[in-house]
Amino acid sequence: MSLSNPWFIAAVVGVLGVFHLEIVATFLNLAQFRHALPARLREIFSEETVQKAGEYAGKSSHLDVLRSTASVAVLVCFWWGGGFDWLQRWSAGWGWSAVYTGIGVIGVLLLAQNLLSLPFDAWDTFKIEAEYGFNRTTVGTFIGDRVKGLLLTALLGGPLLGLILWFFQTQVHAVLYTWLTVAGFSIVMAWLSPRLLMPLFLKFKPLDDGPLREGLLALAARLKFPVVDISVVDGSRRSSKANAFLSGFGKNKRIALFDTLIEKHTQAELEAILAHEIGHHKCRHVPQQLILGLLESGLMFYLLHLALQSPEFFSAFGVTGQPLGLGLVLFSIIYQPASLLLGLLSSALSRRHEFQADAYARSACGSAPLMDGLKKLSVDHLTHPNPHPLTVWLHYSHPPIGQRLAALEK
Repeated sequence: MSLSNPWFIAAVVGVLGVFHLEIVATFLNLAQFRHALPARLREIFSEETVQKAGEYAGKSSHLDVLRSTASVAVLVCFWWGGGFDWLQRWSAGWGWSAVYTGIGVIGVLLLAQNLLSLPFDAWDTFKIEAEYGFNRTTVGTFIGDRVKGLLLTALLGGPLLGLILWFFQTQVHAVLYTWLTVAGFSIVMAWLSPRLLMPLFLKFKPLDDGPLREGLLALAARLKFPVVDISVVDGSRRSSKANAFLSGFGKNKRIALFDTLIEKHTQAELEAILAHEIGHHKCRHVPQQLILGLLESGLMFYLLHLALQSPEFFSAFGVTGQPLGLGLVLFSIIYQPASLLLGLLSSALSRRHEFQADAYARSACGSAPLMDGLKKLSVDHLTHPNPHPLTVWLHYSHPPIGQRLAALEK
């Protein structure tokens, strides 16, 4: 580790720069609660709701700051204390191949990261979310979700990771092979997830026959959107927050509505929300996001290839040699600024897509039902009514509620 090593400078500036940028954005966002709301938003958010939303945002944000501070502190101490080199020397004594050693090293670090995050996740779920009436997760469900998540990561991510490591160890065109493999894996997971993976965490049951089911199917038919199933998801077992999503490809599309969404919204609002989701498909947002994701992953794997070929990259973290598996972990650290910049593009595109899906829903159902639904969701979820532009720019995949309502009123 030396100031003459450009990789070391890039890593330090990246880690500390992203950390401080997030801190600044967090406190600027909280300061927005001291500003008067525009007239349109004052009609939606009462003073009591704004105060409650501010308290909720404050507690959640301060916990996020503590979480980030702890993560950066542990990383810097481990890094500058020679932890990565110690881990490399320790793993070299296992007597495994480079691929299996790499999987083991990454597994150890992922497990450590999960353990570090566990108390913050528990406080967020059982203290903050519960205090504001959102949490319905039991301790058993909380633990079970994390155990299942780790097992799925090992069962699905382990073989994929091993294949990636093997490509970079043995293949001249490793970047291309890795990119194609990850792209194929992502597409398969998008198809499998709602059928096999999500049911491990959530219960799906068919929506009962009645006016709501008939209305949603009639809307889908009118919009020429083939639907094979409408399911109700037991989201209330974990949270009072509501959601809905579409899944599937071609003529095998499925609608999933959280039970909390059905409880709190009228049929007209639910139809408008469905029209919004259909709008994403009709406007071909899914393939656009997929293409952008593939381009970003291609760039990432190319930069990874350059890093793994550089001894200076490893020495920036105090590591002797060029261990493949550990190299992937170190690259994820130095890649943070690039990930942030690419995330800005993805988030901006996503916000644009939301406006387009809103416009589609307006043409299908009119403005009023979707506006009423958005207002309810914002108030019920204690959404920040007027977030700071920097926070929106960095993190918001959806436009703020005020901007969406203004666009729908045009």
